Amino acid sequence: MRNSLAVIGVGNMAKAIISGILTPEAPNDISTIHLYDVNSSQYTSLLSEKVVADTSIADAVSSSDTVLISVKPQNYPEVLEAIRNTSDYQAKLYISIGAGISTDSIKAVLGNVSVVRALPNLPMVIGKGVTAICNTDTVANEDIILVKDIFSSSGSVLMIDESEMNRIIGVTSSSPAYVFKFISAICEGAKAQGIDNEVILSTVCDMVIGAAYMLKNSNISAEELISRVASKGGTTEKALASLDASGFDKAIIDAMIACTARANELGETK
Repeated sequence: MRNSLAVIGVGNMAKAIISGILTPEAPNDISTIHLYDVNSSQYTSLLSEKVVADTSIADAVSSSDTVLISVKPQNYPEVLEAIRNTSDYQAKLYISIGAGISTDSIKAVLGNVSVVRALPNLPMVIGKGVTAICNTDTVANEDIILVKDIFSSSGSVLMIDESEMNRIIGVTSSSPAYVFKFISAICEGAKAQGIDNEVILSTVCDMVIGAAYMLKNSNISAEELISRVASKGGTTEKALASLDASGFDKAIIDAMIACTARANELGETK
């Protein structure tokens, strides 16, 4: 049983993952977490009896049976090289959250190790994240379960094939930014019409939460719900016509395609 975790790169996403693991109800058996980041101030507040700091990547990896690589994609080559210089590195389970970094590119450096790609999103920091995890038949089932347990501690999990991983980025990982931008635009639209008070952001967020909850739980399609809001000749119909004229749907679709293209580029440069 794997019960010790090394976290290489302790940014906001890694902190969210660690926080989820440490919650009392978390469905995992991680007993010790070893941290390493070039900036040690990143994790000072996390240290405890269960969470310890190491002075090098090699020390963190040697002390753990599972390794979470949570550095920026451009830093993968140096991190993988440091791991490769650790004597027992091939016995570890590796979890990679680098956008565009394939398991094959990791194995090209580390050899035939067990690697699982995961793609968490920002709402993990409040325990409401969505993490896409790639299915693989080259990793032991108990290791896949461990990875699912680690990420389900901070939200929901979606299992997909690795061939879909770059394409899912625009769906689950980058998409919170689209939602934030949408909410910001609604607030700006209110402000342009003289509605400018300190509660409008909270009100708009409640509206988005309510609409999303209704769509998720009503078993009614988005198209049908749109038609229920937009009565013929009414205000919503006029607003939707304006969105259509501005290319609203196309803008979102184009953004998602651009997101995937960039993920492919990042993978090709590794």
